[in-house]
Amino acid sequence: MAMEIKINDKLFDVLSTQMKILFYIGMMKQCTLSELREATQSSWSTINKIIPELQQAALIEITEEKTSVGSIKKIVKLSKKGEAIFNKLLELNDLLNRLDKQ
Repeated sequence: MAMEIKINDKLFDVLSTQMKILFYIGMMKQCTLSELREATQSSWSTINKIIPELQQAALIEITEEKTSVGSIKKIVKLSKKGEAIFNKLLELNDLLNRLDKQ
């Protein structure tokens, strides 16, 4: 799944890694950990560290699905609390994009 998600450079510079990953999850609506790693160009160690932190903070929900070959894939999506934060990040991202055009 190759997709480009654009975060304003100024916002990208000030967001923590956790908030950047939350932003990407929000943009993708739901994704597997592999898709998230690809979209964020993060290492597995970063994903494996931050995903539990976001889950512990009740910002994301993780469900497991069996694949056709019997392995388990984890699907990540925002919780209600995560969606509220994501919407504020979107507002800030849009504002910064508008200011950049002035």
